[in-house]
Amino acid sequence: MDTAPSASAAAAAAPDADSDSALVADVVEALVSAPRLPEPPPIPTLLAPNLSRLADSHHPRVLSLAASHPGLASPDLLLAYRRLLSPPSCLSSLVPLLPVLPYRHLLPLLLSFVPLDPLRHLHRHLLSHLPTSHLADAALSAYARLRLRLPHLAAQFLHSLRRRRGVRPSLQAANAVLSALARSPSTSPQASLDVFRSLIALRLHPNHYTFNLLVHTHCSKGTLADALATLSTMQGFGLSPDAVTYNTLLNAHCRKGMLGEARALLARMKRDGIAPTRATYNTLVSAFARLGWIKEATKVVESMTAFGFEPDLRTYNALAVGLCQAGKVDEALRLKDEMERLSTVFPDVVTYNTLVDACFKWRCSSDALRLLEEMRDKGVKPTLFTHNIVVKGLCKEGKLKEALGKLEKIAEEGLAPDVITYNTLIDAYCKAGNVAKAFTLMDEMVGKGLKMDTFTLNTVLYNLCKMKRYEDAEELLHSPPQRGFMPNEVSYGTVMASYFKEYNLEPALHLWDEMIERKLTPSISTYNTLIKGLCGIGRLKEAIDKLNELMEKGLVPDETTYNIIIHAYCKEGDLENAFQFHNKMVENSFKPDVVTCNTLMNGLCLHGKLDKALKLFESWVEKGKKVDVITYNTLIQSMCKDGDVDTALRFFADMEVKGLQPDTFTYNVVLSALSEAERSEEAQNMLHNVLGEVKVDLMGKLLALLAWITILQGCCMVKSLTYDYSSSIECLPEPPEPQYGGGIVRNADFNAGLQGWSAFGYGSLAEGSSPAGNRFAVATNRTRPYQSVSQKVLLHNDTHYTLSAWLQVSGGVADVWVVVKTADDFIHAGGVVAKAGCWSMLKGGLTTVSGGRAEIYFEVLINHFTLS
Repeated sequence: MDTAPSASAAAAAAPDADSDSALVADVVEALVSAPRLPEPPPIPTLLAPNLSRLADSHHPRVLSLAASHPGLASPDLLLAYRRLLSPPSCLSSLVPLLPVLPYRHLLPLLLSFVPLDPLRHLHRHLLSHLPTSHLADAALSAYARLRLRLPHLAAQFLHSLRRRRGVRPSLQAANAVLSALARSPSTSPQASLDVFRSLIALRLHPNHYTFNLLVHTHCSKGTLADALATLSTMQGFGLSPDAVTYNTLLNAHCRKGMLGEARALLARMKRDGIAPTRATYNTLVSAFARLGWIKEATKVVESMTAFGFEPDLRTYNALAVGLCQAGKVDEALRLKDEMERLSTVFPDVVTYNTLVDACFKWRCSSDALRLLEEMRDKGVKPTLFTHNIVVKGLCKEGKLKEALGKLEKIAEEGLAPDVITYNTLIDAYCKAGNVAKAFTLMDEMVGKGLKMDTFTLNTVLYNLCKMKRYEDAEELLHSPPQRGFMPNEVSYGTVMASYFKEYNLEPALHLWDEMIERKLTPSISTYNTLIKGLCGIGRLKEAIDKLNELMEKGLVPDETTYNIIIHAYCKEGDLENAFQFHNKMVENSFKPDVVTCNTLMNGLCLHGKLDKALKLFESWVEKGKKVDVITYNTLIQSMCKDGDVDTALRFFADMEVKGLQPDTFTYNVVLSALSEAERSEEAQNMLHNVLGEVKVDLMGKLLALLAWITILQGCCMVKSLTYDYSSSIECLPEPPEPQYGGGIVRNADFNAGLQGWSAFGYGSLAEGSSPAGNRFAVATNRTRPYQSVSQKVLLHNDTHYTLSAWLQVSGGVADVWVVVKTADDFIHAGGVVAKAGCWSMLKGGLTTVSGGRAEIYFEVLINHFTLS
């Protein structure tokens, strides 16, 4: 039960309160009267009699009474008092000063306070109390200037002034808000337009800087039509675009490659009487050079000189970038020499960085390192960016030890490796298979106080998955908090995609659930990974459910999403739904691309509907849409499969008319079809023509062109072998022995049982033999198209392989495809119609760009087949 305070306690409290009030009054009097002294003493001396008795609770009262005192001559001592005695994050000691301080004191005070106010107490105070004009300007400028992603708080405060009226900020402060929004990558052009409307409502008259900020915002966000519309608004306020306005628009259009529009803007600029500036010319030089249009860039330089502007360092560097991108390193080096000879401008670190990077890309590391030494000899100091270029270049050449040694060189020059340096090395060591060293580098980063980003994590995860080290990948996925960063949806998507490639559904779905539990929001890319994975294992209904789920969450399917679903329907033979999905794609304003066309065309051809595929092709071409080599390959292969070699040859010729270069697959199909049709003379002529005409273009990727038409017996992959005309295209009761010892395939004749072979996709594998003693492998207990026999092989860089196999199905007729699964892709390398009771020969091939481990397996749409 509560009891009332005793009379003696109340009596004791009264003197304490009186004492506090007297103390505060004495301190206030000292602060107010001190400025009138000839030489005001410092705060510790001024308040010495009372300093020891002052507590934190006194400061807000002291400052409040002193700030409102009619005798206050200057607030300087109040600021000094707060700096000395009050915690810098204390809002209650700041608020009394806000109405009395001038702008020159308010701005630095707020710039120091706002970062200490994460809960935004000051912002709420400003929204609920009408400020002075000085405070309004200082608050707008402070929130706009700070790099804490706070421009939206400045905008909110400006909008509140518009609603409350009574206080009008300066145009300079309002422009500061627009400038902050223009710099912020996370804000939309609409936010800037809203600030502009508030600015007008506050009766502020916009100037050139205001409109140039609006134009810059629209250009940086890609809304160029709105940027151009701003010019009309500008004229409505009696202002005309100036050189800055036009240069901003020119730069934006040039960056998007819209050079026709850029030329029109330049003409309009001249009509408006605005003389092009050096920045105008440099913008055009940079745009032309970046597109590789060096002659046009040079003409702009000539015009620039004719108008009295000598090329400066930016001009030369833009030209150097264009030349290097086009691989014209010799010309870029001559340009550097010309700069030195003219002695008007000299190569700087940007010039050398461009040239060093180009030497690594187009020449060799020794040329790049020589330039680096020249750079030092001429007094141009390398930056960390320079060193990162060198580390990247050495890593690309496989000189990892030398690249690692550059860490010491960086330190010797007084620099410190950054996240980019380490990420480059980590990525290189992962690609080289040395993940242990990558982990060591990750720990070294942490030891040096560098915060690893998700790129580091995702790089290592990708490479662990590439090496099928899934347990290590999952362990790393759950360990990043110990290393200072968290996985994102890309991290989970990387591991999920790898599980799906292995047709390992359960762990992939478990990671999806875990990602959702961690409240990581899947992007459309992550959903595409899941949908593609489900489609790949035949769970199309679940994939459609996920498509509906992503749309319910407000995400918009992209072309990849639709193409995945269309491909899945085609693969299942459900062409009706595939085309319905195509129509839905069009209804949702997505334009079908060449991948969509090729997918539908392949589905039609795969299921014997070549006539409809040709109609689709004609419709596509009539609309002026893009077709590619894959489009033609699909049709040509289907025509050859149907025995219509003449039409296939017409399409082959049409490819060359359209400027499409036939690839190895095209030649493989056509030459094989000619051979099967016993038109060997035409095949030989085509072969000789190809060898004579496109040797330079294609031979770099092939060890021998003759490998394109090698017909191999047994299941084998070979390279660089002569064509054998003895192979049969008939369905045979017994297949011959494999040629060439099987090429790179081990145990191609199955004489060693199933050694080297394994079941793919969780099916079963058994041995079999024919009455004649032919041994083969049997894939049984199949529930999925991909469940078959497989073998892992090692492929080399830039090499063409041909593949053949003798196949038989247990009943009826079925399409069988050979698939080569690489680290990055599933390559359909050939197909055949296999039959029951006899052996059909599958022929195909592929050209590798990058080598590595791969796995060969087969796809078939029936429950049981055998492989010789």
